[in-house]
Amino acid sequence: MPQHIIRIRGARTNNLKCLDVDLPRGRLIVFVGVSGSGKSSLLFDTIAAEAGHQLNETFPPFARNRLPKWTRPETDEIEGLSPVVLIDQRRIGGNARSTVGTITDAWTYLRLLFSRVGSPHVGESNRFSFNDPAALRDHLDPNCTF
Repeated sequence: MPQHIIRIRGARTNNLKCLDVDLPRGRLIVFVGVSGSGKSSLLFDTIAAEAGHQLNETFPPFARNRLPKWTRPETDEIEGLSPVVLIDQRRIGGNARSTVGTITDAWTYLRLLFSRVGSPHVGESNRFSFNDPAALRDHLDPNCTF
């Protein structure tokens, strides 16, 4: 039976101090917090590192020796992981306006989703575009002058 949570017990990587957390699978999870609160340690150095290590273990030794090396995180237990796609925090491209959404084309689908299920319902995905003058006008404060 597939697990519906990612269960982490006793995470001690970097500034995490014996963290226990259950994360729902199949959901968008957003981690927010002040600098140094452990967001990157949990995501990159714990979850992604263990998922990468587990995935590498499925390959034969010949292939494994040519893959990136994943060090196992300092935890008591991690369950419910599947292979992950890791997107680093570093700048993706030369354009300062580039984001994960624009580079992967996920932004197109996010705009469509927001236009259909957002409140108020606008029905037009281009209303959530950076490049639509009407969208820009809708989001500006009418009291601002430029």
